[in-house]
Amino acid sequence: MNPSRKTSKNTGRKSARGRLSAVLLTLAAVLCAIALFGACNEPSLPSPSTPVPVYDLDLSYDGGRNALLDGELLYTNDTGEELTSLAFHLYANAFSEAASAPPCLESERADIYYNGDSFGNIELSDIKIDRKTADFELNADKTLLTVRSAVAPGGTVTVSWSAEITLPECNARFGVTQSGVNFTGFYPVLCMYDDGEWRTEGYSPVGDPFFSEISSFHVTLAAPTALVPATSGEVTSSESDGGVTVTEITAENVRDFALFLSRDFGTEKTTANVCGSVTDVTYFYTDDADPSATAALAAEAIEFFSSAFGAYPYHSFTLVQAHVGAGGMEYGALAAVDPSVKDEREHALTVVHETAHQWWFGIVGSDQINSPWLDEGLTEFSAAYFFLRRGEEQIYTDSVASARSYYSVYSRLPEDVGFDGRMDRPLSSYLTAGEYVAVAYCKGLLLFDTLLSLAGEEKLTAALADYYAANAFSVADGHALAAAFSRAGFDAAPIISSFVRDTAVM
Repeated sequence: MNPSRKTSKNTGRKSARGRLSAVLLTLAAVLCAIALFGACNEPSLPSPSTPVPVYDLDLSYDGGRNALLDGELLYTNDTGEELTSLAFHLYANAFSEAASAPPCLESERADIYYNGDSFGNIELSDIKIDRKTADFELNADKTLLTVRSAVAPGGTVTVSWSAEITLPECNARFGVTQSGVNFTGFYPVLCMYDDGEWRTEGYSPVGDPFFSEISSFHVTLAAPTALVPATSGEVTSSESDGGVTVTEITAENVRDFALFLSRDFGTEKTTANVCGSVTDVTYFYTDDADPSATAALAAEAIEFFSSAFGAYPYHSFTLVQAHVGAGGMEYGALAAVDPSVKDEREHALTVVHETAHQWWFGIVGSDQINSPWLDEGLTEFSAAYFFLRRGEEQIYTDSVASARSYYSVYSRLPEDVGFDGRMDRPLSSYLTAGEYVAVAYCKGLLLFDTLLSLAGEEKLTAALADYYAANAFSVADGHALAAAFSRAGFDAAPIISSFVRDTAVM
């Protein structure tokens, strides 16, 4: 995620940006990149080693605030343990009036709820296991569904449901916004199974409270023909009749699935050359003075990160301009940039930041709830590094200086205020969005800048390429990152530990 500039999350860390019109690398930068990375750094990316969860979703949207969802999940137990239940997040119910944790901070409510308070939810019915009525339980605020079923190691089970969805009116991840409709986290999301239990942490108004495994999605969308869909994955068919368009969508081996709809979407299409293969890049926009430059910038970022870290594995990438309650937000094979990001240079780095999340969050997963620095800090560094290698060194320098300054403000707060500089800590422990940005984004960027300075560029890029290849389609942690640096010939473990434990001298 790229935090909003409207609140205390405005760090200034992205204050220096390259102009969007300068979307092509200079010849010198191209030659430098080739010398550093070779023609293309294409590791042998593994497919998921075991069958991934497969969602089959049938979504009917009325064009207002209501939708119907029929869904089915095919799950193979790869935990190596006998399971007695499956657990699902119901993120849509974080937007209900009964939610125990609000979906945004009080300071953000006026911007997000543009028509005053508005609530949304998902009401489930007809829950079945292998087509038999299921024994299930909902927690108090209905944000967690537990379905009881014995599943042997290697066994397969099918969970199905019907649901009525009510969308809130809000400029957030889920809801009817001022520019369109956002369907993210709208389906029951299988919790991550970790260390012998389902990870069932609730929603948080700070950060990205999501932790899920790679899955595949087959989605059928029925919606008013006037609404243009921007989705994860690829549209395989689309047919219109009587003012309703039925769209079939497939997204395989992605971290999650997102769908955005708008009557106002314009589209700009281009391609990225990923190690000799063509990746289709489509930009859906509502208010962009130069959409072709934005699409070209996203394609350039895909090409660069593929060369630097490892090949982007999907045939398509979707960039969408949509109100998401922050500067941007990442999803499987899709990134969103908020139209509130008006400054050209800030917009440019936001596009690159959200595109980099395809590597750090999408393909290499991490625990965003307890270690958000691992994806946000690395993504923040990757975006700044893109501009450094592009020949715009000042952007990198200013990004690091801004992060250092912002973190310094928080680290010098009086002890009784309660600021905690440790990086491995849950989202629920952050008192403000600004504190979260200081630790996850700014300190995370400073960690990787330190590693660049001490390890050198060649070893750093080799380590990150190794980290990507070794953990693609899986979940990694700080130990996996340190191990990748070790294989590249640099002992990063003490440095990473000193930042994470807050013993580093900043």
